[in-house]
Amino acid sequence: MSSEVTEYNRWRDDPDWMGRIDIDEYERLAGIGYSPGQIAMYYKIPEKDFMWYFHLIGSPLKYHYERGQLMQQAKEGLSMSAAAQTGENVTQAQRFDKFRKAIGYRNSISKIFFDDIG
Repeated sequence: MSSEVTEYNRWRDDPDWMGRIDIDEYERLAGIGYSPGQIAMYYKIPEKDFMWYFHLIGSPLKYHYERGQLMQQAKEGLSMSAAAQTGENVTQAQRFDKFRKAIGYRNSISKIFFDDIG
């Protein structure tokens, strides 16, 4: 029974509205911090329909949403790293240190709770 449910919740075919989404723009919107529901509204897609596809196993919507967030975070981290390396900007070095600790904390939590899921 559980395998039937798992198969039902897998991404299979793209919905009709998927062609309206520019993936690069979608990732940038995610990186800015818009929620999936807000992005659905931006693309004039019914939120319930969008969220259904977003939460399916293997959803490219979820993948690109998380990738957009990661890309933005990485760009900020790289920028802070470059500014902190010069040693001239103490505030930027402190922000970078705080940023690294937050990333390390999230990675530790993921490893503890989700390491065996794969």
